[in-house]
Amino acid sequence: MRAHLPFGNHAAARILALAACLAVLPGCYSKRFKAIDASFAALSAQADSLANEHARTRAELAELKKQVDEHEQTMRSLRAGTQTRSEELVGRIEQLEARLEDQSQQLNDLAGRTRTRSTVLDSAVVPVPVPPAPGTKSSAPSSVKVDPTAAYDQAVLDFTQGRFPLALTEFRAFVQQHGATDLGDNAQYGVGESFYAVGQYDSAAIAYRDVIERWPQGDKVPAALYKLGIAYQKGNKSAEARTTYNTLIEKYPRSGEARLAAERVKEMDQR
Repeated sequence: MRAHLPFGNHAAARILALAACLAVLPGCYSKRFKAIDASFAALSAQADSLANEHARTRAELAELKKQVDEHEQTMRSLRAGTQTRSEELVGRIEQLEARLEDQSQQLNDLAGRTRTRSTVLDSAVVPVPVPPAPGTKSSAPSSVKVDPTAAYDQAVLDFTQGRFPLALTEFRAFVQQHGATDLGDNAQYGVGESFYAVGQYDSAAIAYRDVIERWPQGDKVPAALYKLGIAYQKGNKSAEARTTYNTLIEKYPRSGEARLAAERVKEMDQR
């Protein structure tokens, strides 16, 4: 006799299948958890890699900014040095141009003195004493006439050849000994030029003012005013320089020095 089960055949089959699934369920979930863990580990490694790369990028950016700052600082220093050097060169060029102009004037004066040298020498010839006749008394010796032009020409020559201290001494001596001659104001102007040539601008200014005050009607006044203004500028006395230039322009408007003074005033206004 066949034994009877408490459930039908289909119900028994379902129970057996469910039992089998329950038996394998832990293994299925274990594989899935392992896959999730592996995926999480990969994501974590990728995140670490990105963090390291980000740190490197920030470090490179900081270094690049540092290099840019250093480069900008270098460029600013170069521009400042170039500007300072340019100003020094401009000042040197102006000084050389002024010296060249002054030397040209001195050479013109020297040429004029040379052309009249023969006439002056004729009037300054030392008479040759004539021996007295036997039995007569000798006359008093004639006084020797001195040629001031030769002394002035020598001072100009020394100046044009760059012997400024020697030229200064010679110009000063000429003013002391022959200041009343037609070359007195020229020699005093030469005193100022000798001081200016060696960078003693305050002393040069005093010498130029002496030309203006002692020989107010002389032909060196315009040049003395112009160089006085430059000496003031060299001494950082802009107000005095401007006043001197304006005086020159007002009193001697047709002179070449007035034109140069007007240009300097214009440059001062543009600064």
